[in-house]
Amino acid sequence: MTFKLGLLSFWSLWHGIVLLTNLCEGLKVVRVLPARWTFASKNYDAIVRATEKYHPAPWIPRLLFSGVLIWQFLILVGFGWAMVASVQSGWMDLEHVSIAFGLSLSLLAAFIIVDELCTEYDTEHGHILFFIAQLVTVIALAVLPRG
Repeated sequence: MTFKLGLLSFWSLWHGIVLLTNLCEGLKVVRVLPARWTFASKNYDAIVRATEKYHPAPWIPRLLFSGVLIWQFLILVGFGWAMVASVQSGWMDLEHVSIAFGLSLSLLAAFIIVDELCTEYDTEHGHILFFIAQLVTVIALAVLPRG
């Protein structure tokens, strides 16, 4: 159980850091944080660059970035519930774990599709690796013995 909780804790922490750096990026975009603020993801600029070939309205990248932030918040809540439910029950609560990883994998799948649509192949490679790593983790949590 300790190993499995460690894996779940790792992904929870990782998602928390990703959300926090993206929130800081968003706060820089709306000028709540100064431009020199370094703890930020630069993902908003990546969205702007990836979509500019389609000449979107200026509000489209902001809408996309906001949608990602909301999705990432839901993922973090899902991982929190999975952690709490697993600790309370004394073993992996696979229902909650599946929800958390389902939210995360679906966001990564959406990124992979958008990467392909925007021909962002270098970025797509990273998203595919995260997708595989999380898929392997969720399978391990389901298949490895309880002990």
